[in-house]
Amino acid sequence: MRNHLFLSLSLVCCMMVVALEARSRCFIFGADISGSHRSVQNGSTYSDDGERKTLLEILAKHGFNWIRLRMFVDPTVKVPEVPNESPYSTSGACDLEHTVDFAKYIKEAGFKFLLDFHYSDTWADPGKQWKPVSWRDLTYEELVEQVRTYTRESLEAFEAAGVLPDMVQVGNEVVGGMIWEDGRSRNMSKFAELVNAGIDGVKDVSEDIEIMIHSISENSPSDWLSNLIKAGVERIDVFGLSYYERWHGTPDDLERRVKEVAEEHDVLIALAEYSDNHRRVNDIIFNLPDEQGLGTFIWEPTGWGEALFSGGSTNERMDLYPEMREAYGNDTCSDKVGTSTDAARAGLVVSATTALPTVWFDGNRRVHFNNGLLSIDASIDFFTLQGRRAGKGTIGAAGIVDVASTGANAFQPYNGICVVRLPGGGGRSLVKINR
Repeated sequence: MRNHLFLSLSLVCCMMVVALEARSRCFIFGADISGSHRSVQNGSTYSDDGERKTLLEILAKHGFNWIRLRMFVDPTVKVPEVPNESPYSTSGACDLEHTVDFAKYIKEAGFKFLLDFHYSDTWADPGKQWKPVSWRDLTYEELVEQVRTYTRESLEAFEAAGVLPDMVQVGNEVVGGMIWEDGRSRNMSKFAELVNAGIDGVKDVSEDIEIMIHSISENSPSDWLSNLIKAGVERIDVFGLSYYERWHGTPDDLERRVKEVAEEHDVLIALAEYSDNHRRVNDIIFNLPDEQGLGTFIWEPTGWGEALFSGGSTNERMDLYPEMREAYGNDTCSDKVGTSTDAARAGLVVSATTALPTVWFDGNRRVHFNNGLLSIDASIDFFTLQGRRAGKGTIGAAGIVDVASTGANAFQPYNGICVVRLPGGGGRSLVKINR
């Protein structure tokens, strides 16, 4: 078995080569934890195998690699059509400012990030897609422009904070359209124009952000998608579905529907929301042909539906995820946090140099740097596989960093695999690890 570490002076990451053929990209094990912002912000902990850890630490440990966050236009206002469901939050939870702040914790922890635009002041779902109160005096033409402007300016705020999402959901469960009454799906041309305005706003900021269109697993999602495409919405990278057995039928029904989508459309498929039949629904998505099954996002796993926590502690359902991570080959896929793909998106230069230093781990949890490129006393930041900062170290005179004595007690290399950030400045170089 060989381990390879690729990267720049700013970012280094390892990849195992094993007999299992790796997917071209990691399967997404995602979670929508929008309701846990205050918990994450305050550093609240949960019990996991008797140890107190933060929510993001626990999710990362168990194989989760993406976080989904929902965002409303103004969650503090009263929406006339749904007086019992608004305001969503008098403190502004899930508005732009709070969501940018939450995204900082997510990115710092090494997760990739799906941003869910509701284009409403409160919940948008199949039964309600009410226009934001502040947009209600706009003409239809002004509304189309507002959707693009709001999307663009929101993403510019994320970009300014260094937390641009990796994927954007243009609307939430838009099976009946969005931004009613103008964008009801019975007026497919206007609905499509509003969706395209949102996509334009995304692409105004970055062509690299993937686009998800989110519907539900009911009737024929494939036919619904065909109608949307015929109406002119063609820039779709991922087709996301909500699936809850109580509303959308059995897992067999889900399997039949997503297989139909896969057969009829050249699009990646994900569950944007689910909360039950954990192993079965993940297997269904993973086993779609030609890697069309991109992944899943569990809905509010700390306490909704068949949650992954009980009374503040992880339960037996959480234990399914490390098993799936291994079974699906996520330990060997090529786009884990910190790979060259991520480095390129972050604007880092990834290129080989003539002199390649060697790095390895010994049995005493010490990290050796055998090279002449890094100066003595240079600072080193250590990260876990999921990207969480685990400690700092300094290169000693012998080129050795003692991890245990530098505050990196949480750093546990898995068969020598790690994510390491080397000191910046003085140019960049490719680093290779062999063990």
